[in-house]
Amino acid sequence: MDDLLFGNNNTEVIKRLSKQYFKKNKVRNWVALLAIILTAFLFTSIISLAFNMASTVQLSLQMQKGSKADGTLGYMTEEQYEQLANSDFVEKAGHRRIIGYASNTSSHSIEINYADGVQQELTFCVPAHGAAPEKANEIATTNLALKALGVEPKVGAEVPLEFELRGKTYHYDMVLSGWWEASNDSVSVATVSEQFIKENPDVVKNTYATDHEMSGVTFSDVVLKNKANVQKQLKEFVYSVGGNPEDMSADNFILASENEMSRGLVSSDSVVFASVFILMFVVCGYLLIYNIFDISVMQDVRQYGLLRTIGTSTRQIKSIVNRQAVRLTLIGMPVGLAAGFFAGWMLLPVVTEIVNLEYSMVGTSVSTSPLIFVIAALFTILTVFISTRKPAKKAAKISPLEAIRYTEQSTCQKKAARRTNGVKMFRMAFSNLGRNRRRAAFIVISLFLCIVLLNSTIIVTQSLDEEKWINRVTRTDFNVYNSAAFNVMESVQHHEDTLSQQAVDLIAGQPGVEDERYLYRNTKDDRNVLVDYGFEDLSGIELFHEEEGIVNQSYQGYNLYTTSDTERRYFGNVMGASENFWADMRIFEGEKDAEILKQKMATGKYVIVGCPIEKLTEEPNSTPLTDQLQIGESISFYKDGELVKTSTILAKAILVGTETETPTGSTAQAQIAGDAPFVYLPDTVFKEIYDNPTLLTYGFNVDEAVQPQMEEFLSSYVREDSSVAYTSTRLLKEQLDSVRSMILVIGGLIGCIMAVTGMINFTNMIITNIITRRHEFAVMQSIGMTGKQLRRLMVYEGIYYAAGADIIGGAVAALLAVTVLKSALNGPSMWFFTLHITLVPALVIGVLYLLLATVIPVIVLHFFNKGTMVERLRTE
Repeated sequence: MDDLLFGNNNTEVIKRLSKQYFKKNKVRNWVALLAIILTAFLFTSIISLAFNMASTVQLSLQMQKGSKADGTLGYMTEEQYEQLANSDFVEKAGHRRIIGYASNTSSHSIEINYADGVQQELTFCVPAHGAAPEKANEIATTNLALKALGVEPKVGAEVPLEFELRGKTYHYDMVLSGWWEASNDSVSVATVSEQFIKENPDVVKNTYATDHEMSGVTFSDVVLKNKANVQKQLKEFVYSVGGNPEDMSADNFILASENEMSRGLVSSDSVVFASVFILMFVVCGYLLIYNIFDISVMQDVRQYGLLRTIGTSTRQIKSIVNRQAVRLTLIGMPVGLAAGFFAGWMLLPVVTEIVNLEYSMVGTSVSTSPLIFVIAALFTILTVFISTRKPAKKAAKISPLEAIRYTEQSTCQKKAARRTNGVKMFRMAFSNLGRNRRRAAFIVISLFLCIVLLNSTIIVTQSLDEEKWINRVTRTDFNVYNSAAFNVMESVQHHEDTLSQQAVDLIAGQPGVEDERYLYRNTKDDRNVLVDYGFEDLSGIELFHEEEGIVNQSYQGYNLYTTSDTERRYFGNVMGASENFWADMRIFEGEKDAEILKQKMATGKYVIVGCPIEKLTEEPNSTPLTDQLQIGESISFYKDGELVKTSTILAKAILVGTETETPTGSTAQAQIAGDAPFVYLPDTVFKEIYDNPTLLTYGFNVDEAVQPQMEEFLSSYVREDSSVAYTSTRLLKEQLDSVRSMILVIGGLIGCIMAVTGMINFTNMIITNIITRRHEFAVMQSIGMTGKQLRRLMVYEGIYYAAGADIIGGAVAALLAVTVLKSALNGPSMWFFTLHITLVPALVIGVLYLLLATVIPVIVLHFFNKGTMVERLRTE
């Protein structure tokens, strides 16, 4: 009311007017509803997908770790657990008492313990079939544990339970009360009832303080009320009950460990990714909604002028426009939110396939967090507000005289054209583009965005390099592992994680197997063997004391693990390789003749130092530690403090994934020896140094003709024996195809939505042109223009818009390819791309635009330019 001298307060009238305008503009309403639904759909789908992926990855990592709690407290007495359960900072605390490990199975580790309901829920041990044990003779465990024990997974089945404790063997014939599918291939949990504990107190007698026997100690997975500083809260509790969370050798040691898998998994890359998509959707929604309301205002410009004539204020005019936008938003947004949520849910399996390249996904989680809808709704409302703000302001500022005379004429001055050969339709059409240059630019932009995005999507998918993807991670057609190798939290860290000889013999006996090679590695159980690399300069070492009495000597940020602060011998990443392994090693320094290399390694006097591959450049990823190791120098191995072997460095090699661990994993290296250089020994020498050689992988090639049969055999075998896993060139190709599919699905979906947005804007603009120029068309027809010429005029105008979008879109797509995409696909994480530029998609879309630009004006003219010439001449 500030814009009138005395103001007015006709709120009810404004509401009624807004309602009447809403009812009048039915076509506008349907188009605007579609735009708002589309905007809400885009925001909800991407936010829902982001939430679902974050919760799915987190759930998978928690399941592999075996806990979804905030942290774990262990090695407690029952009295200390009672204090924990009654603490103010704890929301809930599970109760677990260790008994031991089953001794009547060797193929699968089974941990036996008592766990209450809270502990079972926090550690994924709630039976999916049957129920938790209640009677003294009842037990619940996983399908893999039952398979290892030779028991059919059926409630009521008899389960033989056997374990050794303090030199005594215990045997119980238990009854299966329930079971669940295992989430960890290497170890399972078997839970007994509280009644079993009461009737067998000897098996849970806590003597840890005197003999460090695990049986009887109490663990608790806890959920805290305050999620900030979890580790600090756990340590404070340990100190409060007289425990020591720092020194494992102390009699009063209590484990206080935060579960890192329960932290938020938001990375800077994912934030940037989400931000780009949200910005793109804001622009897409803005282009559509703004254009619809801008055209609507132009259609009703005379009515707004008349309202101004009778005293309606600018604020009230804005209110009329904004109320219509609010009503449309309230109708369209819930539909878009619901559709977007289900779209995100349906896309989850596709994206999960891609994330599975980095994380071994063992579960999926669909998030129903209200934040999904709140955030999507806020962005939708923000987009509608931004989009309608300028049209509302334009409607409010129109003067009555200007509104009555409005015919959407160009505001720019033109030179008078002098022609003797008459007016050409294509020239007249081109001239008409200047009536509203801003809107013309707007339409062209909304059209060419689709061209740019879809062309870029195809360039990215064509740039996926299958040769790089395979050759930079493996040297053989097949690599077989113990399934523990693919657990991203653990991998191969202990002797029990070895690939069984039985599996190797069975696979080796299949037809077509050739070029076999065995690769062994040291583990945490081999810490009686230390490696003297002969480092000459380790000045500036920082010392960190890890768990289990391990010392981390950090040199320039690279970690070396050993037994004491002053020790200069390290655990090392020591590998033992069979004869066929040397032929495929890519040597970059030292002896490069494959035959001589093979002969010298066979003597047992030499070692090869390995540097993991820098995947982007295919060069060695050297460190200050590997740089100190020179060809001809010696590396010594000490066992129980005694020198057992000294070898000469023969060469340095570039290592791919399967030569260090798995194609994508490096967990074992980080956990066992940190950044200590890889050292490769002949497997015969390795077996002399290490008492229990752990077979990391068995690799081999097969004739191309029998590859499908081998793939089928291994696929069937790993389903039967969960302790075995494998990777192959075919699986790697399928993974790359999954990446390609995801890019096509997401990029294609967004591109198609942008294309629809552009065509809606284009159609709406054509409709508005015809409606606002009905009088002008009637005048031209009254002086001789035929209906055919009028259709040609509108078709030419449409073609100019489409041609402009095609030319600009193609140019921008090409420019984007040689600048942004070239830079992005050359990043370290994009090592499996080789840029292949194409403009074929832009040309195809351009042709489609031209066809639609020819058809749409004719159809629109038929429906919206009705009435006799006299009736249209009378229209102002």
